[in-house]
Amino acid sequence: MNPASGWLVASAPDDLEEGLFGQVLLWVFELLPWLAARGLRPQWLIRSQLYGEGPGRCVLPGVFELAYEAPARVAHRRSLLWARVLHTSVLGGDWAGTHALWTRYFRVPARIEARADALGLPAACLGLHYRGTDKNRQTIDTNAVDADDFLALAAALLARRPELRCVFLASDEPGMLQRVRARFPALPVTGLGDVPFHKAPGPACAGKADRALLDCVLLARCAVVLKCSSALSGFAKVLNPGLECYRVAACKMFGDVPYFPDAYVPRLELDDPAARAILARQMAGDWLDDPVARARWAAPFVARRRFGRARVALNALKYGVSVLLGRPRKA
Repeated sequence: MNPASGWLVASAPDDLEEGLFGQVLLWVFELLPWLAARGLRPQWLIRSQLYGEGPGRCVLPGVFELAYEAPARVAHRRSLLWARVLHTSVLGGDWAGTHALWTRYFRVPARIEARADALGLPAACLGLHYRGTDKNRQTIDTNAVDADDFLALAAALLARRPELRCVFLASDEPGMLQRVRARFPALPVTGLGDVPFHKAPGPACAGKADRALLDCVLLARCAVVLKCSSALSGFAKVLNPGLECYRVAACKMFGDVPYFPDAYVPRLELDDPAARAILARQMAGDWLDDPVARARWAAPFVARRRFGRARVALNALKYGVSVLLGRPRKA
């Protein structure tokens, strides 16, 4: 392959029907090790059903900007689904390495950084990311976290860390900001307000993807973050690999690899007996308690090839010739 040749990686909106961080950006990220190894920096036309705005429904570039000048001429057009079949990688818990890989290709737009600057979070801020709504109705990948339990864990952490003097909340649960303010009346509590359910039917509301990225950037600027299962807050450690971030619920092996980035976020540990009882319940089924999975995946790494030749051949039969040829579907 000639690295100077122009590549375009594209998706149709119907190819990506799940979350911005948990699917759209993850699937792109899983292709980057293959591209980087070959010196390829393509054009992107990634469109999403839930997050794309306007007639083209383009998300990338858009929510993130390219960190390089894309080729003006396209010689090779490939579908993002092609990556799922042939060239996807497993991403691991080397945060400095994954940060370097992501930022080699993408950067946070200036408009998002400016909005984060305008909010002016203090340095000693506890970031809370509470995923409610659909996360509290599923158990395949995590354990539902009751809001009262989540706030009890936050209170136990604040009691141990008196240097944390304010709270930033990111949440999709209606009314959660008011609950946090009521639970911690002595602390300044900041948040961007309620957001619509991310899987609500119909076209994406204006600014939906920007709002998700802004929450992620603000969490990345906090001193400490507590989080439920969510790739949005897990991605905060990709943006800021030195972020002190802890998850309060299990990350389960619902597939053949740990779920990046959440699986590699450390589990919260507290001495308070009541908090320990909550965490014992919430961590049931966590992948780190599986000795086979832990031995295979727990040591830090940036990326490993996911599929061998036999699996690629099976994928070829499953997905068909058009995907293997990499032909992007039309909108």
